[in-house]
Parts: sequence; C-alpha cells; structure tokens
Amino acid sequence: MKSLVVFYSRRGENYSVGNIKEGNAEHIAKIIQKLIGADIYEIEPVKDYSKDYTVCTEEAMVELRAQSRPEFKNPLSSIDEYDIIYLCYPNWWGTYPRIVATFLDKYNFDGKIIKPMCTHEGSGMGSSERELRSTLRNATIKSGLAIKGTNAHSSNRQIERWINE
Repeated sequence: MKSLVVFYSRRGENYSVGNIKEGNAEHIAKIIQKLIGADIYEIEPVKDYSKDYTVCTEEAMVELRAQSRPEFKNPLSSIDEYDIIYLCYPNWWGTYPRIVATFLDKYNFDGKIIKPMCTHEGSGMGSSERELRSTLRNATIKSGLAIKGTNAHSSNRQIERWINE
C-alpha cells in the first residue's frame, strides 16, 4: 500500500511556543514521512495567514463562519496512486482549517484510508474526525492522533505507536 503525508502548518507566532520557523503539524508530518517512507505534500495557501497568532485566529474564525475555501498553491495532479493518506493539520476552532477543507474538496478520497493528526493546545481532535467522516463518506477514517503543540518536538514515541496501531 502506498502512503502520502499531507499537511497544512502555520509558521510564525504560535500559542505558548512563541515564534517558530517550522509549524508543529509540519514537524510531525515530517516525522511520519520519515518513519513510513511515504511521499509528502504541503498545502500552501495562495494568501498567507497572518504570522501574528491573535490575528490568525480571527482570520480562521471568519473563514470557518463563512465556510470559505481558501485557494492553495501547486495542487497535486491526482491522489489516485495512494491508498493511505496521513492528514496533518492544526486544530483551529475545533476542527481542521478551511484550507484543508479546500484540499479535501479537490480530490476523490473514495476507498482511501485517512489517518488524521492534529496539533492543539487543549482541544484535542475537536470535531475534525466527525467532519472528515461526513465529508469523505466513502473513505475509511481511522482514529486520529492529537498532539499538543507544546509537545510536538517530543512526540516521536507517541507518533510511532499511532502509526503501528
């Protein structure tokens, strides 16, 4: 079975970890990619979110309320060759960012296995697993992994256990 690690992650000011050059979800996605030898793809917004944490949370709330679909750069031509997709993202307002929703809308996930992973600072997976099941009705959504952003750089064992489940 061929795997793909897809991630959206934000660099800049983060809650309780300060300014970071590599986002927490990005860091974990790269660990997953190395552990399983998968291909990796970053969802990069056409219009960057603010590097200021508070401003970014406000932008995210506006997008969530509007159910917007922000554009992303360099879309993949297809995901057909992949059987398992590790989907990594930060928990924004209880779910995945709307740019991740844009990615999910663009491709056919029928028959795929989706393994979600989110970073958070206390809200865990939120409603993202339920929303993934609702959005990707013909995919198998496995139990997700939620890692506190403050623990992202010390979570290798937790990630390995989750991958091997």
